Amino acid sequence: MSWSNSEMAAGNGDKIFDIPLEGEENLANRHGLPGEDGKNPVGSPEEHQAKKEQATYEAGSQPSQCELSQEELSRACRGIDSRLRQQNEFLNNVIESLPHPFYVLDASNYRIKMANSAAGAGELTEETTCYALTHHRKTPCDGVEHACPLQIVKKTKQPVILEHIHYDKEGNPRNVEVHAYPVFDESGSVAQMIEYSLDISERKKMEEELANYAEKIKLFAYSVSHDLKSPIIGINGLTRLLQKRYRESIDEKAKLYCDQIVKASQQALTLIEEINTYIRTTETQFRFEEVQVREIIETIHDEFGSFLVHRKIDWSQPQHLPQIRADRMSLLRVFRNLVDNAMKYGGNELSKIRIGYDESEESHTFSVGDDGAGINKEDCEKIFGLFHRSKSATGAEGTGLGLSIVKEIAEKHRGRAWVESDEGKGATFKFSISKVL
Repeated sequence: MSWSNSEMAAGNGDKIFDIPLEGEENLANRHGLPGEDGKNPVGSPEEHQAKKEQATYEAGSQPSQCELSQEELSRACRGIDSRLRQQNEFLNNVIESLPHPFYVLDASNYRIKMANSAAGAGELTEETTCYALTHHRKTPCDGVEHACPLQIVKKTKQPVILEHIHYDKEGNPRNVEVHAYPVFDESGSVAQMIEYSLDISERKKMEEELANYAEKIKLFAYSVSHDLKSPIIGINGLTRLLQKRYRESIDEKAKLYCDQIVKASQQALTLIEEINTYIRTTETQFRFEEVQVREIIETIHDEFGSFLVHRKIDWSQPQHLPQIRADRMSLLRVFRNLVDNAMKYGGNELSKIRIGYDESEESHTFSVGDDGAGINKEDCEKIFGLFHRSKSATGAEGTGLGLSIVKEIAEKHRGRAWVESDEGKGATFKFSISKVL
């Protein structure tokens, strides 16, 4: 890097740094110029004038301390040039050390201006384009297979991350995650684009295997539930028939056995139905629509009305309940499961069930609280897990899937589910639903 003579001087003998000369006043005094009081120390006016002219000449002929010589400027330039080379070498080493392909593209013509060895830098020419190198195409990506990062970056002037399929030297497809970042010129336009790509082929393979595994589990669960449901229904029906027709002719022990068979078979049917419901919840595409929450709450109250009256449980709900966007049947199931949960596990001291509502800028939050037995802190963290039942649930009927379904539905609505409780002081189950669905 070098500077020309015209870059080093302002021209016509002007100083590069326009700073007043030091010592002019002292120099003038040494030659007998007037002092601050205006009096001449010695000599006639003519002598003083002559001395003044001489002092001015001498001051002008002395080199300023702020002027730099040609040699000093050259030395400074060489130092700057050396530091720039060191910085460039450092950046090149950093980019070269990356195990993933790295490019700098010309935004006007898709040509690769810079690349590391992982991108095949040794095989590139000045005419090589990104689409020729990574896609083996003769024209830019058109968005049919996947969108072009450079086109998106030029349009939005923002970084972008996309999944693409790139091809290696042998033409084998590889799944990659492309990260693209704009580089702007002085006018604010995208002049270049920095791009690097991460090979995610193994990750995609694992995702596909996981999806296939999940599909097999789902089919297995459906098959098992179907195969089990029919004989259990038969057992339950035949036992009930046996009770009805021969109850008077069998002893008390036989009657007890029949009651236990009916109860166990009914629990098995309920479990199978819950498993099917959970699978449907995780797999079914929700249909979001405008829902009046008050209508949902009134339906749930009607379903449990006779039980509330029988157990003398007080029911309360907010005066205002909103209209929200949600899957109607799923929302109905959430409230049904939570109220049923309170009825089952609230204990004999349960006397109140209260529905609550709150909102934030991002979500609606609903709650179902009670003054029953409550839940200990340890169970609060695990209770939404599959088939988990709290210690306080001992002796109560249940499958351990009801709250898992609640959690799944809340997450499908871009929300979450949680519980707040102190053992012996009741429990409040809450779930949130995003306002953006």
